[in-house]
Amino acid sequence: MPIKKRTIAGGLLLAGAVLGAFMSGLLPGFGSGNGIRVQGAGDDSTRASQSATDETPREPAQAEVPAVVDVKSPPPVVLEIRIDNRDYIVPDDSTATGVRTVDLDEAVELAQLTTGNDDGIRVRILRTRSARLTAWTTLHDSLVKSGLSLDSIRMPKVLVE
Repeated sequence: MPIKKRTIAGGLLLAGAVLGAFMSGLLPGFGSGNGIRVQGAGDDSTRASQSATDETPREPAQAEVPAVVDVKSPPPVVLEIRIDNRDYIVPDDSTATGVRTVDLDEAVELAQLTTGNDDGIRVRILRTRSARLTAWTTLHDSLVKSGLSLDSIRMPKVLVE
């Protein structure tokens, strides 16, 4: 009974998958090293060093109290303002959601604190499907009036969620 090409190809594919998993470390218990060391296994020098460390008295670990420093994070290089309906949403790591809603004046103040990236972009205005035209045009006009150049403000055409 002759072996079909399909059977050979399937066997090679299976062997390649197993070999790939073995090489990437996805198969536990196979491979070189990183295994569990059995107590009592090893040479005499290892046992001697272990017993020497076991005999040394250990000092109780003192809990280190980190110093509380009230340091403000540096201003963002590029501020991303997301507009949802009429709300201006900016990133904020101190909140649980990672974002917060700000008013127009605060959004402009945050934009003025930015430093800009290598291309000179300081503000990126992102819009959701529900973003109102008046909200993002008002923001854009306010940013320009505050002194930001037109080249430093980007508003991608792609809508975000």
